[in-house]
Formats: sequence, structure tokens, C-alpha cells
Amino acid sequence: MEEKRSAPRFRINQLIGYFPNREEYLWAEALNLSRGGLSCSSAEAIDPLTNLFIMLGVPSDTGERVIRCEGFVAHSQMVGGKCLFGIKIQRVSDEDKAYLDSYLDKLEAETDENEAPATDAAGHGAPDGISG
Repeated sequence: MEEKRSAPRFRINQLIGYFPNREEYLWAEALNLSRGGLSCSSAEAIDPLTNLFIMLGVPSDTGERVIRCEGFVAHSQMVGGKCLFGIKIQRVSDEDKAYLDSYLDKLEAETDENEAPATDAAGHGAPDGISG
């Protein structure tokens, strides 16, 4: 299968908070991150096209910064009792965008260009195209 994503994905393996349709607060494990989105795993099933508000912690010069962003579930499937899903990030808060960009720049600089792209257990990566 041809790789359609232009942004590299990075394994991050961290807990994120997300609010489906801004109705309830849930936790998921973020498996990888790109400039376009996240690939996650959760005990809770979630339907494709569900709108999400996401909070993701990234390191900064002053400690951890919580990045607030919005997006939607691009794909989801149940695998081994867990829901694996990809989030397409559509908007990052103005005050957080520079922190996220800086973190991704650092990850890109640390990554060997020959390393295989990060994917989740179902073979999906994070969608591309963060816009602010």
C-alpha cells in the first residue's frame, strides 16, 4: 500500500485526555503523533467522524505544556478488546501551536530518516494536516 501521508509520525506512548462531542472526559493512550494528528488506543469504542477536544502534554523549556486542540476521529476499529483510532487534528489553540510545532521540530531532528514510519497495531498512522 502506498504511503499517502507527508508528515512523519513519532511514537510517543503517553496518556491523553479527550472529550467526544464535548460531552464526557475520557482517557486514551496516544501511540504516535504527527503534524496532522494522533493514533490512539482506548478501552472505550468511538465512532468515526466523532468531534473531539484533545489535551496532550508536550515538554517545553518551562516544564510540560498542555496542548489544547480539536479534531475528529478519522478511523476506528476494535482490536483485541481495545479501540484503535486515528484523530485528524483540525485546530490547535493559538497560544499552544508554537509549543506543539517546537516539540515536533525536536522529534524530527532526533529521528533518523531511514527509520520505519510509526503505525499502530492495526497498521494505521496519524492523519496529516494540522491547521491552526
